[in-house]
Amino acid sequence: MLFIIFFPAILFSQNVNIHGKIKDEQNKNLPFVDVFTEDYKFTTNSDSLGNYSLNLPQYYDYFYVRYAQDEAVKINIPGKEKDITLNITLGIKNEIDDVIIEADKVNASGIISVDAKISEVMPSISGGIESLIKTELGVAGSRNELSSKYSVRGGSFDENLVYVNGIEIYRPQLIRSGQQEGLSFINPEMVSEAKFSSGGFEAKYGGKMSSVLDITYKHADKNKFSASASLLGGSLFFQHPSKNGKLGILSGLRYKTTRYLLNSLETKGEYDPAFIDFQTYVSYIINSKSDIRFLANISDNNFNFIPESGVTNFGSIEQLLSLSVYYTGQETDRFFSESGTVTFNFHPDKNLNYSFNISGYTADETEKFDIIGFYDLNQLNNDIGSDNAGDSTLNLGNGAYMQHARNELTISGIQATQTGYFKKNSHYLNWGIIYKYDNISDKIDEWTLSDSAGFSLPKDYDKLELSKNIKHGNKTENNKFTLYLQDKYLIEDYMMQYEITGGIRFHYNTLADEYLWSPRIAAAVKSLGKNNHVLRFSSGVYYQPVFYREIRRFDGTLADDKSAQKSIHFVLGHNFKFRALGRNMKLYTEIYYKKLSNIIPFEMDNIRIKYYADVRTSGYVKGIDTKLRGDFVPGIDSWFSLSLMKTEEEVTERINEEDTTYYIPRPTDQHITANLFIQDYLPGNKKLKAFMNFVFGTGFPFGEPENLTEKALYRSFSYQRVDLGASAVLIKNDRTYKSKFLNYFKSVWLTAEVFNMLDIENTVSYRWIHVVPNTSVAANNVNNNFPVPYNLTGRRFNLKISIKI
Repeated sequence: MLFIIFFPAILFSQNVNIHGKIKDEQNKNLPFVDVFTEDYKFTTNSDSLGNYSLNLPQYYDYFYVRYAQDEAVKINIPGKEKDITLNITLGIKNEIDDVIIEADKVNASGIISVDAKISEVMPSISGGIESLIKTELGVAGSRNELSSKYSVRGGSFDENLVYVNGIEIYRPQLIRSGQQEGLSFINPEMVSEAKFSSGGFEAKYGGKMSSVLDITYKHADKNKFSASASLLGGSLFFQHPSKNGKLGILSGLRYKTTRYLLNSLETKGEYDPAFIDFQTYVSYIINSKSDIRFLANISDNNFNFIPESGVTNFGSIEQLLSLSVYYTGQETDRFFSESGTVTFNFHPDKNLNYSFNISGYTADETEKFDIIGFYDLNQLNNDIGSDNAGDSTLNLGNGAYMQHARNELTISGIQATQTGYFKKNSHYLNWGIIYKYDNISDKIDEWTLSDSAGFSLPKDYDKLELSKNIKHGNKTENNKFTLYLQDKYLIEDYMMQYEITGGIRFHYNTLADEYLWSPRIAAAVKSLGKNNHVLRFSSGVYYQPVFYREIRRFDGTLADDKSAQKSIHFVLGHNFKFRALGRNMKLYTEIYYKKLSNIIPFEMDNIRIKYYADVRTSGYVKGIDTKLRGDFVPGIDSWFSLSLMKTEEEVTERINEEDTTYYIPRPTDQHITANLFIQDYLPGNKKLKAFMNFVFGTGFPFGEPENLTEKALYRSFSYQRVDLGASAVLIKNDRTYKSKFLNYFKSVWLTAEVFNMLDIENTVSYRWIHVVPNTSVAANNVNNNFPVPYNLTGRRFNLKISIKI
């Protein structure tokens, strides 16, 4: 049962009701237009016939309207009467000249709005809206540019919620490296609204412990066709509304290949990645009170690789080492998925909405490889002044290995939901009833044979043993039932606004047979003065029921304990607007603490997460995030973000016949991460623009694999990367061309990009090499184990052409 907390009585100001119709220049009604105040405290949307109604306190002098992804238009309020009829005509733009990030929505939970269009200009290898999310508060994207995955405030990749049109999105489970990862589910061109929270989010979001990304696709409002092509792939996008505006169709086809990038890796060979994705979104407005929507997606990601050789130099100035590997064999992977969603919305009036949804999802993943590697480990001459600097001075040892895998994973699921909201006076009530069914079939056939100087490891003179041998099959079914209820309450006077959100979430699943209750609360106070200071606090209990990989042991069997992991969030935030150096600025700061319990320890192998399924422990995360946004260049926002964070977990080790408990860093413990994104244009000529994205992250912990107490003995080097982009307009419809053909184009842009401009060798993970050393050096290395870095991509150039019709 939802509890409501009331503040002391405050005198309310007299309100003004503004209403009317929103049309375009052709006198066509515009549905789903955003209507909002500058502080986002009062918001509404026009209905399917273009009608809107906005109730505001008298002290507001203006508000904004925004259609689809066009720029917001300021509307002055003509007078202070209690009832004002104000019809609005919008000149719909063909495209946005400047990419401007608007102020975040101010609410108690701290969830922010993200402009998906930024991802179209941000220089990034992975692309997609996730490249933009990696720059938000508390997000550590500084680990692998080939992947769209991200870590939020010490959480793993598996702890992030992603919704599209209210449906949770699943990601491939067997992927080991960023080379295999294909396109993100989210198509930026189809996005109408994107919201993100780094923690302390509302009860309507649940099932994960770290963050939520909530995406809403748009209703097709105008004819549009766009295409792009680059050295990394291409895309086609089509948008078409019916004449009466009731039917809208969006379709997007994307293709991605990273062959050009992967050729800069240290491991050479024949890379053949091919990733393709098709989505269509159809929405139909039945009448002013109901609509129906359908979303379908097909994704086919293939990665083929024939390795040939690789040379990795590593170590320190005191001991510079080189590993040379020669390969034979190949790898063939496929990750195929398809999904469909049907949603029916019924809103009897502007204050009440019912949404009914049913969706289905299937995924087939296969991983096949047979690879043999022969390697030599050498010590190099580290005398910079020597003529033989960098040459081998001593062979430390050699070895060989053979890796085999025939892994198959099939996932299918269905989901049915009923959600809704009800607004009355200062209350905004949300509820949801969700049923999910997951069916997982996993077949594991994987082994590794290691050999050093003719000896099989582990050594047994009577038989040949494999260093790793997993042959197992698992099948799981899980029925999940979720309920949530929350209320948002707003009160205000002339100088202050107060908001409190309270909610509770209930979950039960048959796999773990446990009942979970998650109470959450958030409160905020905002001054209505010049700087609009906002102070907010949120806290809540966040459970993460196990999916599958969390309970799979290293040998492929399933753990007995299937209970949910738990995290309690405490977040204190502040943001305000100010002017500095003649520029508009906004500063965000959040301090947080997360108490972790019943968590499953894990280790990172590239981007693959391997869980210690039989172990449950506790831990914590604490830190501070800050972000400065401003129009450093007039009319275009840029930003700088900085995060300080520490996360540890408890381990127990048997020492001198006694159990000793102590803390070790978690694999996501990057103490400092920073990001700088700058947009610029040539003075007096906005048809030539430039973009820079700088990413920094301190080293992450690592250690010997599958060893809980020694998995965080060392730290990697820091991650540093600078990506640049420059765009120029070749054709734009602000002028008439002699060629009739050119006049069909709304715009044609040419973009040049430089990835990893400084050509810095960044490390994503480490592999451990065991050698039998030469007799002359055998005494110097007792264990003969060496951590060899997996380095990421080098400097690469890219050209992209973008066309809009």
